Amino acid sequence: MITALLTAFTLANTYPRAMEIVEIDNITDTAVCVDAVGMEWEFEGPEDLEVGDLIICTMYDNGTRETISDDEIVDVYWSGYYFEKNKFKSIGGKEITMQA
Repeated sequence: MITALLTAFTLANTYPRAMEIVEIDNITDTAVCVDAVGMEWEFEGPEDLEVGDLIICTMYDNGTRETISDDEIVDVYWSGYYFEKNKFKSIGGKEITMQA
């Protein structure tokens, strides 16, 4: 499915979106993630990812810039994980504190 999408869109129809994995279903091989505004997203094949991981997703807007409800995740990149409230570790292991 991702291969088909990659041939169907251009860079003008993609954007990055940061999310946190909140659920992994090993039976269906899917992950549920939530973005900063609370929208839930789902993707297949969460290999080597865990609940609490922070990810950056490449999103495809389906050619409809005016609505986000039909957008799709086309790629997922691990970017870190929470280890304490308002703190997380990045890929390099550096501790970063989030400011309110």
